[in-house]
Amino acid sequence: MSKGPNCWACRHLTITWDVRQPYGCKFMGFKSKAIPSLEVLRNDGRFCGAFSAKPAPDPDSRSNAPSTASVGNPSKRQDSDFQNRYIPINLIT
Repeated sequence: MSKGPNCWACRHLTITWDVRQPYGCKFMGFKSKAIPSLEVLRNDGRFCGAFSAKPAPDPDSRSNAPSTASVGNPSKRQDSDFQNRYIPINLIT
């Protein structure tokens, strides 16, 4: 017995801002309380035929690496804030 498509690996899965219907399918254009592939199986009796795998990440791309640009490099906002709205705060106690 096949498990059917995995929505988490599908490019059409979307997470919505609607608390009552948090999942959606961009291909079929609906929102749901459950994962879209389960809704399709419940309503149609067949597995979702719109599954399309997400593209594999490019291993040479640096966009997958976490950004460290702001670590240890303070911004220069205080130099350009001529109205003196810049108030330094210490978030580490």
